Amino acid sequence: MTGVRHRVTLAVVLLCVCLWGTTDAGVAKERERVVRKPRKPAPTPSAVERSPGAPPIDMSKMWGKWYLLNLASTCPHQLQQGASSEATVINLTPPEQESSPVSVSTKTRFNHDCWEILQKYYPTKTNGRYILKGNSVSEPSTDVIIMELDNAYAFILYHKKGKITAKLYGRSTVNLSEPMLTKFETLAQEKGMSLAYLFPFPTFGHCDSVTKDHVIA
Repeated sequence: MTGVRHRVTLAVVLLCVCLWGTTDAGVAKERERVVRKPRKPAPTPSAVERSPGAPPIDMSKMWGKWYLLNLASTCPHQLQQGASSEATVINLTPPEQESSPVSVSTKTRFNHDCWEILQKYYPTKTNGRYILKGNSVSEPSTDVIIMELDNAYAFILYHKKGKITAKLYGRSTVNLSEPMLTKFETLAQEKGMSLAYLFPFPTFGHCDSVTKDHVIA
């Protein structure tokens, strides 16, 4: 069970942000050669910042359940996984105090079983920006930036070790707004990720309940 729990944790971490370079995954490297995509330089700080003059994020709209609808990433793991992505749902619980971390629950499937990963997003002095600490002292933290947010959709950017993953979340899995999807695709392209790096997620088969032995904190 320990080995399975480790693999599930790794899978969810990889879902958040890429950990390896392109030379560490043969399938990803092969795909990059086929589509003839040039190597992207490490993103500059401006690539992971919200646009100047963007309105403040109203975090009261962020709490509760969100379905992962689409993901953009150059992560070799995600390129290899491709269409086999599993239905994923997150739930954010508001902190008791503004300076306290946000509790985040991620439910997804691994080997046909439902698993839940519990994490903490630590606030920073910047509106809409949080820190997801590494699992060990030697592991770098992940920057979590809420790029855009309204009552129905959320664009979230994850940045770690020079790698970027962008996610589109929705309150519902039905009637996905085409203008919102186009807007997300534009955001991904602005961050250096073309349509070849976008991966839609299933809109059905989400996990509602998880047994205690399938919860990882």
